[in-house]
Amino acid sequence: MTKDSLSKTLFWTVIVVLISVSLLTYRNLNNYIREVRTIRHSNKVLKTLEIVLSSIKDAETSQRGYQLTRDATFLGPYHLSVQSLPIELQELDSLLRDNTAQSARVDTLQELAQNHFNVIGKILTNARKSSLFMDRYERDLIMEGKTNMDRLRKVGARIRAEEEKFFRERESSETDLRNIAPLYLLIYGLVPMVGLVLLFTRLLDGLEKRRKAEQNLKENIIELRKEAAMREFSQMTLRKILDNSLNGIMAFSSVRNRENKIEDFCWILANTVSVTSAGLAGDDFIGKRLLVTMPESKSDGLFDCYCDVVETGVPRQFEHHQLNGNTDKWMHFTVVKLEDGCIVTFSDISERKLQDSLLEERALLLNEAEGLANMGSWKWTEKDNLIWSDGLYNILKKERAAYQPSWNSFLENVHPDDAGLVLDFVEDMPARRTALKLDYRIFIGEEVHYLSMNVKAVRHDDSEQPYILGTVVDITERKVYENQLKQYTSELQRSNEDLEQFAYIASHDLQEPLRKIRAFGDRLLTKFHTELDVVGRDYLERMQSAAARMQLLIEDILAFSKISRNYAAFERLNMRKLMDEVVDDLETQVRRVRGTVRIGNIPNLNGDRAQVKRLFQNLISNGLKFHKEQESPIVEINGTTMKGVQVREEFGRPATDADYAYFSVKDNGIGFDEKYKEKIFNIFQRLHGRNEYEGTGIGLSICRKIVVNHRGLILTKSEENVGSEFIVILPLNDG
Repeated sequence: MTKDSLSKTLFWTVIVVLISVSLLTYRNLNNYIREVRTIRHSNKVLKTLEIVLSSIKDAETSQRGYQLTRDATFLGPYHLSVQSLPIELQELDSLLRDNTAQSARVDTLQELAQNHFNVIGKILTNARKSSLFMDRYERDLIMEGKTNMDRLRKVGARIRAEEEKFFRERESSETDLRNIAPLYLLIYGLVPMVGLVLLFTRLLDGLEKRRKAEQNLKENIIELRKEAAMREFSQMTLRKILDNSLNGIMAFSSVRNRENKIEDFCWILANTVSVTSAGLAGDDFIGKRLLVTMPESKSDGLFDCYCDVVETGVPRQFEHHQLNGNTDKWMHFTVVKLEDGCIVTFSDISERKLQDSLLEERALLLNEAEGLANMGSWKWTEKDNLIWSDGLYNILKKERAAYQPSWNSFLENVHPDDAGLVLDFVEDMPARRTALKLDYRIFIGEEVHYLSMNVKAVRHDDSEQPYILGTVVDITERKVYENQLKQYTSELQRSNEDLEQFAYIASHDLQEPLRKIRAFGDRLLTKFHTELDVVGRDYLERMQSAAARMQLLIEDILAFSKISRNYAAFERLNMRKLMDEVVDDLETQVRRVRGTVRIGNIPNLNGDRAQVKRLFQNLISNGLKFHKEQESPIVEINGTTMKGVQVREEFGRPATDADYAYFSVKDNGIGFDEKYKEKIFNIFQRLHGRNEYEGTGIGLSICRKIVVNHRGLILTKSEENVGSEFIVILPLNDG
């Protein structure tokens, strides 16, 4: 046997001996204590029994004293016994409850005591009623009481004898234990002392070995730290992978009840996505119950699913609709068993479900739309499989149940003049990758219908078979409307040209007589000013003022006509430079009203220079003109660029997908009620009298005409006594 083995054997021997000594000492002391308690218990039983018997005797003595003297003071011990005896009997019964035989004797004692007190009660009752010292009934009761008392004494003696016997046995055992305990303690102390001495001698030898072992341990600790660092790095890496996962990952352990059924789950792991999705915070929920942190798991069926996977071991994948407060999501769950628990991964598929729903809705809408739009569709594969939609059957007046679609049937009703064109189109379809369109005519009965066919060849890089998709629209009504529209457009264009020509000629020809009216009026006012009275001069000034307004009106009409007639080539405009020119042209008006014009960042664009300049000149001039009496006008011009989709979303107006220039012309003037925001662009429209503000009411009409020529938008926002803002949106690169 080696030294190490001997030391271990000695050590464990000492340990076993110490444990044995401790157990034996504990057992002897425990037995001694138990015997002492038993002796005390027996003493208490005997004492209680004596008290019970004494109470019965006191009651009987009290009864006899009353019989002899008829003095009620003798009944004091009786009444005291009546009150105390049940308590003493109950205590005696509780002390002997563990002893079946003695407990039965106590029950008998209780019954006899009750009978004895009943007899005493009857004797006392009879003594109070009868004047005789003792009648026959009372003697019978005394004899009955004596017999009951004898039985009672026998039962009490039996209980006392049994308890005294038990007391003597326990007293003898207690004496033996008390005498032998010191010897046992001495033996139990010496044996481990010998072992400890031997162990100490081995310990000195082991210290040297321990020093060498500690050196080896330090080296091992260094290696363990390196290994722990590697494990920590691996755990951190794993945690980062989990937290950077787009899917939620959770792990639970089962919590079972006494019947080994799962009553809950305990969180053991969760990544960032799952924590955020569950609305939890930090790692505080790790170790907590699932139904405490997420009670809704019980009602929405997730808890039952987890239980099923853990119990059966069969993985499950399913989609789950979460409706919780403002949360409305579709999630895809995967649940896999892990020991006595499970791992749950989930991902948000709300977008996919929405797309699926949209596809279903689009399919339904497509069928409805085909019927409403008198449209059909078809699909043709290289194996000559031709599929028609319901709309195509309706267009060609064919019965689905009794008709087999084919290219011959598709082409059989084509107008003879268009047959060659359609055949060439069909033969060219498979070779073309871009979409093709063809309008042609067919016969349906005796009527000629116009159809528009769009086709596209679809090819895939994988093994899926290529096919051709096509749509057919009955455009007969559209063709009729187009022909009518062409005719109406031609007539309208001719009418507009006549009106524009008339307006141009009329305004141009009116210039000459109006100039003569003003010239002769000026001469009359100059030469005959002193000869005219006040009324005459007033009439002459009114005539000149009306002529001036007439000339201004003619000039505006002529300008409006020129804008409608003249379309100069668009050029790239430096809007900052153009705005500076506009402000220079309005310098006189700016000084007259003590106004300010502020120009911010504005984008450049392609447009007609003269028209764009006239547009902003009118808008800025209006901002300076319609100002408050006690406040200097301020006009601010700012701009930016916008996408066509932004124009559609923000302003609800049609726009292409091109880029647009956005301009804002804002003033602090008198403003107007927004119910007039469309009316103000009508020609000759004024919201104020000409005595309040000068002008002809054509300026904003010219602005709208310029914007329309550039295929843009002009809008306005205004508030009375606050100011107005005109918004101009023009294409950046073409008109």
